[in-house]
Amino acid sequence: MQNILTYWLKRQSGRAFYLETKETGNRCIVEISKSELKDRLPPEYSASNTVYEYGGAAFDVMSDGRLMFSNKDNTVHVLDPDREEVLSAWVLAVEEDHEHDTPDQVKNYVVAINGDTGTVKRIASGADFYYTPQFSPDGTKVAWLEWNHPYLPFNAAKLVWCDWLSNAEVDNVQALGDSEGAVEPRWGPDGTLYYGREINGYRQLFRTNPGKDTPSWIRLEGLENAELGQILWWQGSQTYCPLSKKHLIAAAVTHGAAKLVLIDLQEFSWSQLAEPTTLSDMAFDAMARLSNYSALVIGSGTVTSQTLFRIHVDEKSPRIEAIRKSSDEEFDPALYSRPEVVCVSSKGAPSRDIYGFLWMPHNPQFRAPEGTLPPLIIFAHGGPTGCAGPGLKLRTQFFTSRGYAFFYINYTGSTGHGRDYRESLFGNWGITDADDAVECAEYFVSQGRVKQGSVGITGRSAGGYEVLQAMTRHPKTFTSGLCVCGVSNVKELGESTHKLESKYIAALAIPQGTPEDLIDSIYYERSPIFHVSQIEKPLMLIHGTRDTVVPIEQARALARAIEDRGGDVELIEAEGQGHTLDGSAKMWLEHEERWWGKTLVKENAD
Repeated sequence: MQNILTYWLKRQSGRAFYLETKETGNRCIVEISKSELKDRLPPEYSASNTVYEYGGAAFDVMSDGRLMFSNKDNTVHVLDPDREEVLSAWVLAVEEDHEHDTPDQVKNYVVAINGDTGTVKRIASGADFYYTPQFSPDGTKVAWLEWNHPYLPFNAAKLVWCDWLSNAEVDNVQALGDSEGAVEPRWGPDGTLYYGREINGYRQLFRTNPGKDTPSWIRLEGLENAELGQILWWQGSQTYCPLSKKHLIAAAVTHGAAKLVLIDLQEFSWSQLAEPTTLSDMAFDAMARLSNYSALVIGSGTVTSQTLFRIHVDEKSPRIEAIRKSSDEEFDPALYSRPEVVCVSSKGAPSRDIYGFLWMPHNPQFRAPEGTLPPLIIFAHGGPTGCAGPGLKLRTQFFTSRGYAFFYINYTGSTGHGRDYRESLFGNWGITDADDAVECAEYFVSQGRVKQGSVGITGRSAGGYEVLQAMTRHPKTFTSGLCVCGVSNVKELGESTHKLESKYIAALAIPQGTPEDLIDSIYYERSPIFHVSQIEKPLMLIHGTRDTVVPIEQARALARAIEDRGGDVELIEAEGQGHTLDGSAKMWLEHEERWWGKTLVKENAD
């Protein structure tokens, strides 16, 4: 044994490491603790080098507690002693090459970047899209998602895995089983590969154990109709997290509402970790493993603003600890309006159910005059294959505390409701989703929940398009509309949008099998810019001047067309802002409050 010791002291207790030569000749980094000696280096590695032929100083402790060591092949690695896994000097990424900057010419690759040398190596090419490349915990395998135009990730994304070689090459590249429409590949700490895909109409979790090629369904009674794993356009989606061979935590979504569940992978059972008041709506990148028994989760509940939680599952009664909240303001939960789950059965064809969450006016300090009903604001999310959850949104509470009812509609096409619900929008974008908003508005009026003639509709991006389509297809239903970064010319959007969504627009708008000579007429029919004569009610447009997803000219052209007809339109340009209006939240809210006060309250005051 080589008695080579390096110490690293924690604030609470010291940690000591030394090198020990094993029977194989490999040199292992071992930790000395109060109760045991523990190998910290996987057996396939050896902390050694050949500097000056004799080598030496094979490892050191970094300032953040990680160990840096040179391996027997003279490569340098980083080891996190708490995770017991080697972190390669190589980092995986998706490269996007804009040498030819048109959507059909932009190229993507999976690349490995050496953090020490800056070397970049392409390890996968040929597919149009790559997502979430990642190493297995032991650094011997790589997995990613890929798919090609003209298909969409919902149905065409394949899970690919391969062996990672020490010379930064890959070998044995293959698609894993029946992985079409795969989402969120994730390595477990033991090397099990997890992912989500649809089965029986709902997205469920699958796994492939180390050394196996055939995936198996993690079938959980009571969650067969829940969605596990997210379909999103963003890289890095993480809505479930393997903790160990035994446990996995996940967000299970049913009709837009999420449950944080602890899954027993051996018993195929599950339990809910938090009440809806604490967690019922989770971010797309919501989870990260800390240990076999703990994880971090980002989410909100019906009376809890978005919060970073630490989840502990090593006790009989799992514990949830709030680490940091998105707002420093603490409000009494009694101040909040709480959401009602709504399902509206359509009166129009096709017969369908429409889902969403309704917040009624609530303010302990005020009471509406007897016999009066509130105005209603309907909000359409973006996507259009996104989803609105029931988590606390202070923006919503801003309006409910001022006497408005607020409805988040998960119109046809929304994720979180199963495959049939999502796919029903394709070929019908701008029709079914717009009609859904009308069905809900008429339902709430007919039920005596809100005031007739005081219903507004708003939304951003695809939700903004729904605003415009609802107001052109049903000119009498809504009192006013507020469109944020919305689409007014569908064909133009399809011709100018970025690579990722360049085939998405046609798939949404054009029914399958449509003859080529009819496509332009459908784009014309679905574009509000050509039907401004149908917009009879006041309309506000808010749009970022640097929006690269939906260019601001779409809003400007629509405003001009309405003005030319003598219509009531107001265009607010958010200078320097892009599609999300991240830097204009206050401006947006102020204009929105003014708009609803002008159109839903003052004009309809008794």
